[in-house]
Amino acid sequence: MARLLTKYLANEYTELFSRLQILEDRLVDIAVIYRRITRPAVRQAYAAVEQQTNIPWFFVAILHNLECAGRFDGHLHNGDPLSARTIHTPQGRPASGDPPFTWQASAIDALSGRGLTRWSDWSVPGIAFQLESYNGWGYRNNYPFVRSPYLWSFSNMYDRGKYVADGSFVAEAVSGQCGGLTFLSYLLQQDADIRARVAFQAEEPSDRGGSQERPFPVGGECSWSPTPPIFPGVYLRAGVRRNAEVTRVQTRLAEVRCDPGVADGNFADSTRLAVMLFQARSADLSDEPLEIDGIVGPKTWGALFGPKSLAPRSSGSVSQTKAPGALGQAAVEIAAGEVGTMEDPPGSNRGMRVEEYQSSIGSFCIGQPWCMCFIYWSFKEAAKSLGADSPVPHTGSVQDAWAESSRLGSPVEVLAADAAAEDPSRVHPGMVFFIRTSDRTGHAGLVLANFNGMLETIEGNTNHGGYRDGIGVFRRHKRRLDQINLGFVSYG
Repeated sequence: MARLLTKYLANEYTELFSRLQILEDRLVDIAVIYRRITRPAVRQAYAAVEQQTNIPWFFVAILHNLECAGRFDGHLHNGDPLSARTIHTPQGRPASGDPPFTWQASAIDALSGRGLTRWSDWSVPGIAFQLESYNGWGYRNNYPFVRSPYLWSFSNMYDRGKYVADGSFVAEAVSGQCGGLTFLSYLLQQDADIRARVAFQAEEPSDRGGSQERPFPVGGECSWSPTPPIFPGVYLRAGVRRNAEVTRVQTRLAEVRCDPGVADGNFADSTRLAVMLFQARSADLSDEPLEIDGIVGPKTWGALFGPKSLAPRSSGSVSQTKAPGALGQAAVEIAAGEVGTMEDPPGSNRGMRVEEYQSSIGSFCIGQPWCMCFIYWSFKEAAKSLGADSPVPHTGSVQDAWAESSRLGSPVEVLAADAAAEDPSRVHPGMVFFIRTSDRTGHAGLVLANFNGMLETIEGNTNHGGYRDGIGVFRRHKRRLDQINLGFVSYG
């Protein structure tokens, strides 16, 4: 594993740091550290080291907190007592002089012994590289999906996993000390002088070791290619015949140490288990845990191949190729105006506005589940605004509406679930999705957008979790195309 600050590694540090957020419940702890290092006597001790080494005082302070918890009776090398030479790695330091050692002399020995006195890049990636070098590359070498707590603890960039002693890693252990980059983020917020000294880009990252060198995978932030494969818009799982895309995923899984076996394009059980292992170790591009389902959807694909592998929401997606018809567009606008309507009381299937939706089918629907009533009402109001008739079946039953829609013919377009999974580009705004939840029950909603098979929807009789028989009209962003088990209907 290279020990150079390559452009790939510099970009990784910069990108992660740009998304770092300090955990709110740790702000008090970090403020205590900040007050300690800015006490005049303490600040002067760090400044004295900077004067001798040209290493910024705040970098020394960050290391001191990590290695010695800010105590001045320990070696900056590793926190061992100054009363003797170090006994932990690195052992026997300082090599010259007799104990007890002064803190300043030991600190200078530690910094010069690591080559830090010859380092001049005190940008964010430069600092990150030296912090990780100081602590060692064990996380990257052995547990590449654990972001080093030495850098990221107390922030959204770290969850768990820690070396509790030299060579002893515990997956469920959680670091109790503030990571160096987390503290740097706090310092940049508090101190204008530090902000003036720290750049966000590395000076000139080295390409020695080869410009093709793979950057290190970190917690789902994998070694992304500059030109990654674009998500195909299809959820990859057993039974989906997309051999080329499956081969790419298998190859990538092997690169990030979740080996599925031979990269043969066959989404067999070994591939499913490898995907689940990757999902268990990784986060999506928003640093949310991936669902461990063994299916490669856009979130897992993005974690594998990076943000450039997904079509940006702002520019549409590979799936969003058809605009809604006039009726569908009008229904979307009508339904959007209803977002926030709630049952009264919650869970009753009642309420003044809710009963208007239900009454559009008939008074017998009042007090009953109403997701399909909301769809019928939205299209009825949309058709009225256009001076037309609505083709949506006059029923509050999701499964009956699906069955009747399938018999209507042009201009109504019915897209079965398997056809939608095979070609997600056919799912477009203005369509209604239909889900079967039991022999007789179901759920329906209106598609607002299709981003790589991840649907944005408006749904009645639901909640934030997307369940049927909920409490209101919600706009949702997490409805997966492959969760739709009946299909989609475009009413025009």
